[in-house]
Amino acid sequence: MLVTDGYVRFTGGGIVLRGVCKTQFRLTVLGLCVIVFGVSGIVAQDVKITVSSPAEVKIRIESISPGNDWSFRNAYAGVLGLGQRVEQFHAFAPDGKDLNAKKIAPGEFRSESVATHIEYVVKLPPPQASDVAHVSWIAGDHGLLMLADLLPEALPGLDVEFSLPSGWTAQSVYEADASGKFHVRETEETVFLIGKTLRKQAQRVEFGGFNLVANGKWRFKDEVVLKSATKVLDKYKALTGAALPAKPVVLLAPLPVATGSVKWRAETRGSTVVLLMDPGAKIKNWAGQLGVIFTHELLHLWVPNALLLEGDYDWFFEGFTLYVALVTALDLKFINLNEYLATLGRVYDSYLSREDAHSLIEASERRWTGGNTTVYDKGMLVAFLYDLAIRRDSGGKRWLGSLYQNLFASAPQPADGNDVIIRLLSSTQAGADLAKSYIQGQRELDLKPLFADRKQLLKSLYYR
Repeated sequence: MLVTDGYVRFTGGGIVLRGVCKTQFRLTVLGLCVIVFGVSGIVAQDVKITVSSPAEVKIRIESISPGNDWSFRNAYAGVLGLGQRVEQFHAFAPDGKDLNAKKIAPGEFRSESVATHIEYVVKLPPPQASDVAHVSWIAGDHGLLMLADLLPEALPGLDVEFSLPSGWTAQSVYEADASGKFHVRETEETVFLIGKTLRKQAQRVEFGGFNLVANGKWRFKDEVVLKSATKVLDKYKALTGAALPAKPVVLLAPLPVATGSVKWRAETRGSTVVLLMDPGAKIKNWAGQLGVIFTHELLHLWVPNALLLEGDYDWFFEGFTLYVALVTALDLKFINLNEYLATLGRVYDSYLSREDAHSLIEASERRWTGGNTTVYDKGMLVAFLYDLAIRRDSGGKRWLGSLYQNLFASAPQPADGNDVIIRLLSSTQAGADLAKSYIQGQRELDLKPLFADRKQLLKSLYYR
């Protein structure tokens, strides 16, 4: 599993890399959604999730293959202690007998003999600004329920039904059937938006379409969201030349907590884009703000989510994505040239202020223990250098984004992400030198001369 975390925000002075987003990708072996869980071989079929209060949900799983061990995720993207939220765990025999399941560790349970159904409670603490887009919560009249932190690990296809407060509904990337059940294939990637006033719209794009599920009242119409997302999705379909494996959904809801100067949080998980925003934020250009967020988040639907690559190559699917998103925002006129340049300057200032010095591969390996700044800031700046080199060598006919079609057309799947991408980026001597110095090596970036000569920089970028 690859978990990513990136930062991008639109302001009048450029794009400040301080918002929060995340992407999750799970590798399925040979395309089969069949996973053996422990020695028990548990295969869940029927799941009922009952929302009894904002502080907890009750879960019952029936029709499972006989087993007596269950394990819940205890950490996700730096959020710890998830398994400790699971309480009142019971396992039952086919005749309904309680098998006295015991907690053997946080999030780990074992029964005396094999069980065919289980039930338990998951306590949901109030959402926090740092994790509101990443783990389950309920607040006010809406919430996010993420199966990855609610269900035992490694459960494949499920039939999920909900018991919600009066007037509430649930929406996800999956459509409910006539009985209200959701037939979930990718458990760990599935997110449900629940709430009172959910509204859903479908939108056609060049490669098919996507759905928007929105909640709350905004200073913009839903059509503004649809239009911004459509522009970006069509752009990335052309960029990658690849169709998405599933029809994506954008879940838009109000932020339930104060987040300081950054008025949004986002995560892209599988084919689901979660976007939480402050409806009261004083943003003059909501269409531009949405567009800039989408240039980053929607690219994650392809990179890494549509690539079956393994290993710690976060420097590419975060750092390079930040740069490609920046150029895309400029091309689509969500930002102007001054904001493009201001953003690069801010990122370089942030890079110079860091305390660590690692190669991009090393930073990716330790990103949850202190490598975040390097992954994003240095990754984005190295992508910028690659872009300059490609534009120079091609006389302005190609740019960094030109490599993405080759990546999707030629990447073996599965394969090591670092090997595949470095090989692609090293197709020229200049590219090989950059990879050796900054991706594989620990060489420091010195961009002051480049940024000092604005005229020459613009000439290098072939802007007129």
